[in-house]
Amino acid sequence: MPPASPESAVAGPTAAAERLPLLDAIRGMALGGILLANLTSFFGADMLDAAGRAAQPAAGVGQAVLVGIDWLVEGKFYSVFSMLFGIGFALQASRALARGQDIARFFRRRMTVLVGIGLTHMYLLWAGDILLLYGVMGLVLPWLWRRPAPARLAAMAVLFTVPFATHLLVWLSDGALDPRAPFAAFGATLRETFGIASRTTLDLFARGSSLDYWAWNTAYAVVRPGTYLQSGRPAKVLALFLLGAWIATTVLPRLAGSRRLLWRTAWLGGAVGLLASGVYAAIKAEARSTFALSGVGLVQTAAYTLGTTPLALAYMALAALAWQQAAWQARLSWFVPLGRMALTVYLSQTVVQLLVFTSHGGRLAGTLPVATLPLVAAAVLITQQRLCVWWLNRHAQGPVEWIWRRATYGRERVMTTS
Repeated sequence: MPPASPESAVAGPTAAAERLPLLDAIRGMALGGILLANLTSFFGADMLDAAGRAAQPAAGVGQAVLVGIDWLVEGKFYSVFSMLFGIGFALQASRALARGQDIARFFRRRMTVLVGIGLTHMYLLWAGDILLLYGVMGLVLPWLWRRPAPARLAAMAVLFTVPFATHLLVWLSDGALDPRAPFAAFGATLRETFGIASRTTLDLFARGSSLDYWAWNTAYAVVRPGTYLQSGRPAKVLALFLLGAWIATTVLPRLAGSRRLLWRTAWLGGAVGLLASGVYAAIKAEARSTFALSGVGLVQTAAYTLGTTPLALAYMALAALAWQQAAWQARLSWFVPLGRMALTVYLSQTVVQLLVFTSHGGRLAGTLPVATLPLVAAAVLITQQRLCVWWLNRHAQGPVEWIWRRATYGRERVMTTS
């Protein structure tokens, strides 16, 4: 192969012809799951006490919805997204290698822009952002990718143990080694500085002014990294990136002939995932907490760790199996436009939720019955899908994707890719 020119030596964005519709469909479905999980926060389910939740219309149905989300949704779809992230990276890296291009340079530039988008989303819109974590962990991915395959697999295995090991360390130290503590102290200081320390979360979130919401969100945002460290999520996300990269290089090339592997993944992942996630959901329903310094809390973290990734893999395997059937492929194709505009869809979901539930708009947090949550999620996702179809009939990519690519690659490459 002749040496690459300076311009071609840097990899570029994925061309439209190189996109895999199955991955876009799974990505679109994952956006629906992420919306369901995020809506529990915007509905104010955890901002109400037990009496407040019981006073809502159809409270029993609402409780069943929350348990169902904790069991079948929470953590599973950001895990799917993380694996898709790793799959996308590995596919880009393989194509770049075949063209004699450098994946590390352009990917780190891409992640740096994503960090900026994540910071903007976290501090100006909603502190529940995931993009910042993806961007930061993504900066490490090219370095890990250069390691030999056995080293990458070993790193992945170790990273998956971090959430449980962290919880065990915090429990054994009686909280003295809790990485969240300094961030929580800073958040408390900000609440005092903003004059909101004595006000409830629900009051600030949906009963005050836009400035009240911003003050609450800022104080919450500075605590968020500590919560991530406490739960071991950075390590888990990086492990999922590596798992996705392994899937891209090992499973995807032989996907059509992997029906037995896919069925085994669906059955085994489903069995382990449903059982462990059921334990997690049952404990959370009783304690209304995701991190407790107790033996039960440790069991909860273990159940979450053991349940989330296997069930996410089962979901992906079932989607891949369904895609091989014409009738099901037609149904799953409904999600493809959402997956092609994933960043725009994710951010616009936040905007819609802010306008409906918070002090910025409808102030419905804590008042709209939790029983209606699936209906609201369906309405939002169907509307977004139709808007995505309309947009993609006129443009090569979503508006936020265009901004991301323009900031990463420049005008010339953005205008000719999808």
